[in-house]
Amino acid sequence: MSPAPELVVLDRDGVLNHLVSHRADGVLESPHAVSEVQILPGVPEALRRLTEAGLVVVLATNQPAAAKGQVTREELDRIHAAIVAESEQAGGRIARSFICYHRAEDGCACRKPRPGLLTAALEATPGARADEAWMVGDRATDVLAGLAVGFRTALLGPVWPGDEEMLKNKGFAPFFRGRDLPEFADFRLKSRRISE
Repeated sequence: MSPAPELVVLDRDGVLNHLVSHRADGVLESPHAVSEVQILPGVPEALRRLTEAGLVVVLATNQPAAAKGQVTREELDRIHAAIVAESEQAGGRIARSFICYHRAEDGCACRKPRPGLLTAALEATPGARADEAWMVGDRATDVLAGLAVGFRTALLGPVWPGDEEMLKNKGFAPFFRGRDLPEFADFRLKSRRISE
């Protein structure tokens, strides 16, 4: 009998690709054009290593720009396809993408920190178990979404303003904190070898 698949759910922006500033206040957001897509250093190789180790990697991302009237849905889909293709260029594989297109004020069940995207990812991965799955992101909302469905959580990159306080107020801490996806891959693959 083959072992149950280990599911790794990645946030997209800030984990696979750079965020972009479109506003005068300098707030960073998702890319609004394919020309703005820039994959973070080491991401394709990290994705390849996770895939070769047998982990099932999927994406779960909030993408409200079309609902906010900033870009078209078609452009959002082109941007997403470009990010996936560039992230997979070293031979890694993103099995599926789960995308919430709603705004925060829409009150949907899928937008992180709500658990809808992660529940869908788990249900779409036969044999995967929540307590062995990971949610890997760069925001407190990713950690909270992961915890809501019983996933282990990883928080990457510099902490966003307010995120540390949000997690502290909720009494939650990520299972792993690291610089970037390559560092998470190092940690996860090393710990898998130790447990085997």
